[in-house]
Amino acid sequence: MPSNRFYFKGPLVRFEEGTLEGNASDHLNYVLRRKREERIEIINGMGFLATAKLLKVEKTKSTFRILEVTYQAPSTPPLTLVQALPKPSRLELIVQKGTELGVTYFHLFPSKQSEIKFLSPNQMKRLEKISIEAMKQCGRLDLPKIEWTASMDRLNLLKGNAYFGDPMAIHPLPRGFSPYLLFIGPEKGFTDLEKERLENRFHAQGVKLHPYTLRVETAAIAAITLTFQTV
Repeated sequence: MPSNRFYFKGPLVRFEEGTLEGNASDHLNYVLRRKREERIEIINGMGFLATAKLLKVEKTKSTFRILEVTYQAPSTPPLTLVQALPKPSRLELIVQKGTELGVTYFHLFPSKQSEIKFLSPNQMKRLEKISIEAMKQCGRLDLPKIEWTASMDRLNLLKGNAYFGDPMAIHPLPRGFSPYLLFIGPEKGFTDLEKERLENRFHAQGVKLHPYTLRVETAAIAAITLTFQTV
């Protein structure tokens, strides 16, 4: 990833001006030591990459003018990760690595055996920040959407080939199906009743992700990786 790539939340239009504030401007000024007239790259998480010229660089606010804009479609097919809430540190790792690996949507919800049942606005903002940094680091231009839902019954998901990780399953993730809906349980896994609901409501099939029992964050990363290997 270029060190001078920055995230701007908004449309990128040739010859229009925009501003980078807070940590982004501070990084430009004191870490990269960029000056007026120098070039930087701007992304907005919607597939667009802009080359921009700096007009002003300050500690709390820097201004730029867009010179060129290009669009790049996602390099991976659509993938929705439906994650039952694990501990916050593990969830952050799942969002970080999931973004790097190409997840399109993160749908988060508390399951019966989740140790946490709620995500605060500040926690959601932190997850978004982690995803933005991961997007910049891995070079993708589309930012995943992250949504939190209060229960499994309230999940509103796009249609797709649905599977859930199940250590007791026999069959692995099948090959050649896209888009995917992947359901991953919390640290203690899904209950039998939840598995029935996944099968009945979402037509999800239980699949074996690995011969060994995996931690929740490892299971999510393995499932995502296996998905793109089968497409």
